[in-house]
Amino acid sequence: MSLSHTYEGWRELDPLGRPGPALRAQAILLVAVYLLQAPLGLEAWGVLRPEEALLQGRLWQLLSYALLHQNFLHLLFNLLGLWVFGTELERLWGARSYWLYSLVCAVGAGLSHAVLDTWRTGQASGVMGASGVVYGLIAAYGLLFRQRRLLFLGLIPVRAGVLALVFAGLALFSGVVQSQDGVAHFAHLGGMLSGLALLYFGPARRAWRLWWHRRRMLRHLRRAGTRPAAPDSDPFRLTDASDEDQIERRLDDLLGKVSRQGLGSLEPRERAFLDEASRWLKARKALRP
Repeated sequence: MSLSHTYEGWRELDPLGRPGPALRAQAILLVAVYLLQAPLGLEAWGVLRPEEALLQGRLWQLLSYALLHQNFLHLLFNLLGLWVFGTELERLWGARSYWLYSLVCAVGAGLSHAVLDTWRTGQASGVMGASGVVYGLIAAYGLLFRQRRLLFLGLIPVRAGVLALVFAGLALFSGVVQSQDGVAHFAHLGGMLSGLALLYFGPARRAWRLWWHRRRMLRHLRRAGTRPAAPDSDPFRLTDASDEDQIERRLDDLLGKVSRQGLGSLEPRERAFLDEASRWLKARKALRP
């Protein structure tokens, strides 16, 4: 993967940054379960078998399957996906929302496999692995950082949003055409769809709204000439503490202007900034316990 300034592939994804506590705990849990699943026979009760889970009441399989893996290579690729796409998302959401998002993606992926694979083939096979969670993280990353430029397979420059659509399209196509290849394609698709649904209707959506309105305020500042463009000209990058300082200073200036001269003294761009600031403050308040 290139580290050039033009595409910045891995550096933009920041895999060299230290993962947060939720991601570290998730990785330790997956490795520990993998080491114990053969000696303790965990596959006998943990693999998701749709008939057992849905008809015999073994609902724990909708979560336990995501902790099990077929082999070390399967585990390694899922850990890599969690590391690459999960590090920055946990930094954005916080540990609790990251855990919630992962759990919802796991359950959504399992249900999608149970329902859609049964509908497609007549009998869904057993499934294991955290791939549904990884695909859910890819979907979230593609939505929140869709303008990020990545190098697919280390060679092909592609934006994160396009890459997420490619993964979704391949999962849908493979699930319909290659349903007997031993891969739970519908689980991958279900992880993406359930994760996106949570972004729009769950707690992670509030963190996303906070980031979205903050980003829009920074664009207003850039257009007004009070904030220089980012070195990589990427308006979707996460903001830092200096960004919030500039937002608060600009907000204080505009509120002072309103206090002295009235609301009618504001220019359209300044009024738009205040509207975004109002939504930003509401979103930030909603995130407080």
